[in-house]
Amino acid sequence: MKKPFIGITADYFISQEGLYVGQERFFSAKDYVDAVLEAGGIPVIVPIINKESDLLQIIDQLDGIILSGGHDVNPIYYGEEPSKHVGFTYTPRDLCELFIVKAAIEKDMPILGISRGQQIMVVAFGGKLYQDISENEKAYINHMQNANINDIGHYVNIVPGTRLHRIFDTDRLLVNSFHHQAAKSVPNNFIVAATSSDGVIEAIEHKNKPIMAVQWHPEMMIKKHPIMLRLFEEFVSWCK
Repeated sequence: MKKPFIGITADYFISQEGLYVGQERFFSAKDYVDAVLEAGGIPVIVPIINKESDLLQIIDQLDGIILSGGHDVNPIYYGEEPSKHVGFTYTPRDLCELFIVKAAIEKDMPILGISRGQQIMVVAFGGKLYQDISENEKAYINHMQNANINDIGHYVNIVPGTRLHRIFDTDRLLVNSFHHQAAKSVPNNFIVAATSSDGVIEAIEHKNKPIMAVQWHPEMMIKKHPIMLRLFEEFVSWCK
């Protein structure tokens, strides 16, 4: 059977030192590539471009798309002005990924959001974000862990009856955590699939379509916590 092509949206970086100061780069962390390969897909890194016709040609070759992690989503795109807590934003990436979501929906293409990927998905479907988790008075857990990227940060409580619950077959899961923003409201046709103990939304999924997202970074955890590969295996199966 032909392996599905899985797009991974690129992150943005500009060199601050060394030989190529000022050079802009589009890249993907190796963890995403390894996760897709191990799950049975073929990874394809999608660059940050804003010519819609070119993006459509790329998307036409894909069977699924992973919205990867990265910098903050500009609050302008969910109807707010940035607070003092907002970090670095990059408009070309926001616009590129918002268009990718729209195009993928029109093709009925499976989408998996990871970390920032969950946040851009929320925005793309009309939801809102906390510009900083400190805006949520009920939040008390450290969501930006001071530990190795593949180490555990906190528990998430998985909602019974969700796809996520079926994938992991548990009500509670230990995850890593590297985010200061989070979903404030869930878009129409989505449900909350998992929350942290302080109520922060940690996973969402579409009621009808093969679309879901998690706030943690499962791709970073696979080597030490192989259970996380299940998420990518399930996603790749959707893309077949």
